[in-house]
Amino acid sequence: MGKPSVTIKIDKTVVRAKLKSRWDESLFPLSSQVLADMNEYVRVDQNVLRASSASASDFDKGILRWNTPYARRVYYTGNPSKDVNPNASLMWCEVGKANHNREWITLAEKLFGGGGK
Repeated sequence: MGKPSVTIKIDKTVVRAKLKSRWDESLFPLSSQVLADMNEYVRVDQNVLRASSASASDFDKGILRWNTPYARRVYYTGNPSKDVNPNASLMWCEVGKANHNREWITLAEKLFGGGGK
């Protein structure tokens, strides 16, 4: 008697479509959480810089932006006042990533359907 065999046929088109669909569904909530976490470290004077991120970002594409004439300058230079936001920092995206990256990975796994499911 011959050895039993198993044949698996994978339809790459279907797999790609499912992956893209999951990615598209996951990107908005993931981007929203990443922005919220990064905004914990944005310098705040009159809240214009932090508020600009909600309207300037494209959550469906995973593009996060702070859109004021001074955003780039204050991202890299100066001494952020901690009067309004005690967590204010230069390079707030990098600080957010250092403090929340593990949480973002966990959320991405959950949204994308991984994480032990």
